[in-house]
Amino acid sequence: MAYDRKQGGHQVAQANRPDYRLEVGRAEVPVGEARGFSILDEPRAATLRAWVAALIPEAGNRPDAAAVGAAEYIDATVLQVPALRPSLLQGIDRIERLAAARANRAFTSCAADERERLLREFEAEDATDAFNMVRDFTYEAYYGHPRVLAALEAGTGWSATSPTQGSAMAPFDESRLRRVRSLPPQWRRAGGPAPKR
Repeated sequence: MAYDRKQGGHQVAQANRPDYRLEVGRAEVPVGEARGFSILDEPRAATLRAWVAALIPEAGNRPDAAAVGAAEYIDATVLQVPALRPSLLQGIDRIERLAAARANRAFTSCAADERERLLREFEAEDATDAFNMVRDFTYEAYYGHPRVLAALEAGTGWSATSPTQGSAMAPFDESRLRRVRSLPPQWRRAGGPAPKR
């Protein structure tokens, strides 16, 4: 059961298409691996590369999403979850139709500002959830990629491994507990005599 969140702000059940948020649990695609395309032909692959690069453009020492294989990651994910293929293919084709109608050229030939405008229009009218799916998979591929994580650490000092590896801490000064250790017990043993004061 999927949900179309575009209708009047209410979630409306759509039994005719799967919800990518549920379906993607069936796919385990490693981030950061070199891979080609399995589902998309070269024209659609080029459109998807341009799409993900527009979602996350190059900034400073951080590459754009296409440069770290986000489009290939999406293709590999959809390969493992065939139910998501129609949504991806239809989304790519819709973007190309919009580019032809609004810019008189292929999406890949559009300037960055045109791509952004076309994607905003597509997002506003998308009833298939293709835009949301590509956006979410792009973020997953990008912000899990070692190259991006290294760039973020170099630029901000934040390390993706800190939550699991921790960081160096100064040794604790146990003399700070001296006063507390000198106090009489403030508790009693359950089922036994109360502690002597």
